[in-house]
Amino acid sequence: MYQDHAACRVCGSPTELRPHRATEDPARATVRGDNDSTVDERVCTNGDCATNGGGPDAPAP
Repeated sequence: MYQDHAACRVCGSPTELRPHRATEDPARATVRGDNDSTVDERVCTNGDCATNGGGPDAPAP
């Protein structure tokens, strides 16, 4: 099982793992063109954090 309890690099808030938003099909979510990606993405729990702003310019948590 993959676990990642690192705090957000932008604001320091706790993060949680969620399935990639690109697809809700877990079998397709693992195909992203590289072998190092995980099936989950780290999401900051702070709703006001810049990482939750969306768009391609939003920093990663």
